[in-house]
Amino acid sequence: MTPVLVALGVVVAAGAVVAVSAREPRFAVLGILVVLLASAYVAEPLPGTVALGARLVGAVLGGYLLWISLRRAPAPTAGSHLGWPGAAAIAVAGFAAGWLAGDAVGSAFAAIPGEGPTTGVTAAALVAGSPVARAGLGAAFALVALAAGPVTVGRDVLRLGLGLLLVVIATELLRSALVGRADDLIELAFGLLIALASAVVAAVARRSLRIHGDLEVRSQSARETAVRTRTVDEAHPLRPAR
Repeated sequence: MTPVLVALGVVVAAGAVVAVSAREPRFAVLGILVVLLASAYVAEPLPGTVALGARLVGAVLGGYLLWISLRRAPAPTAGSHLGWPGAAAIAVAGFAAGWLAGDAVGSAFAAIPGEGPTTGVTAAALVAGSPVARAGLGAAFALVALAAGPVTVGRDVLRLGLGLLLVVIATELLRSALVGRADDLIELAFGLLIALASAVVAAVARRSLRIHGDLEVRSQSARETAVRTRTVDEAHPLRPAR
């Protein structure tokens, strides 16, 4: 079972590559859906049936909301300026960095005085060299590295939203790698968070398509310029030449 869970960590990173680099908006949504579904299994031990079901329902619902919000999306969009080869290189570097940092991260948390879920479990998983914990840490590093571009310099509301979703998922992967299995209530709350966050991204994308007809991020100055231009045109309409 362990090799399968490690492979799912690689699948999470691959889905994130598609989410940030695909020029077709719906392909990007498929990529984020793969990340949402596969990330629920990169944990050892696996969440309980109820918790896992909540995670999967939240992932499917979030992916569906994103999918239907892009019915009128223009294709293709800009996607990543690095293309999929550059995004894949970033993901490989991030995954390798997280995997190799497993011992150091586990030792650092194990050195924290006191007892609790953030100390003993961390030492037992990462310090002992758990491949699943290392894969979760590597996937978290890869997702943060891939999300950095869309979140900081993204000019597409969809990529910006997907980048923020990647950060949220990376946080959960990091928690799972460090702490281990969470309570069912925490998993249920995270599934709800994923669904709500996806709904917000879908609403922003749908509004951008309805108002502007595209997914581009527009600055306040650009909107003010457009308003002034439209006002001048309405005040001085062009008359047809006779």
